[in-house]
Amino acid sequence: MTRLVVTPHRPWHFRLVIGGLLLAAVLSGWGLFEYGRYRAGFDTMAAQQEQGELNRQNAELHQEIVTLREEKAMLERSIQIDRQAYKALEATVGGLQAEIADFKSELAFYRGIVSPKDAQQGLRVETFEISANGVENSFRYKLVLTQVLKSDRLARGRATFEVEGLLDGQNKTLLQHEVSADATKFFTFNFKYFQNFEGDLTLPAGFIPLRVVIKVDPAGGNTDKVEKIVEWPVEEA
Repeated sequence: MTRLVVTPHRPWHFRLVIGGLLLAAVLSGWGLFEYGRYRAGFDTMAAQQEQGELNRQNAELHQEIVTLREEKAMLERSIQIDRQAYKALEATVGGLQAEIADFKSELAFYRGIVSPKDAQQGLRVETFEISANGVENSFRYKLVLTQVLKSDRLARGRATFEVEGLLDGQNKTLLQHEVSADATKFFTFNFKYFQNFEGDLTLPAGFIPLRVVIKVDPAGGNTDKVEKIVEWPVEEA
């Protein structure tokens, strides 16, 4: 007679056993790993403390870098401000020096009128200046007439100038009314100590100026005529 054996089917029990075995294997493996590190001289707590210390040092260094960058930016800004202040001061000093030079020039000019070094009295051409005015073949001129007298007599008369040079390789003299932008053909003066004349002159195309001849013709005939030759300024390269 055959006997039938009934075995209960419990799959969850099997899975539980498998899971327990796997967990035990993992824990065993971890335990062996930690034991191996311990045997090798590795201390987990010490490693964690060392890592914490390194993190703290890293944070301090990072903060120090931020602080140094801020200080660097402040110093650069301070240097920039100092440079700007220096440039402003340098410009101010330069302006004052130029102003002093102008005052000295004017003072020398007036001293030359009151007591000239050569002790030569009478009417004379003090200066005739020429400078470019930004227009092609056009120039700005300034004529200063002076007189040194012990009396208070006025100087009267007229003055004019001519520009001598070369045109097409030939000598050429241009009269004032041929080059001056002013309508007048000569200057009329009437002064006690000095008088200025300023204006523009335009040269013909191709004309090479060499010198300017200034002629002063006093009124009354009691004073000799005055003539002065001024070399044309050489343009800087």
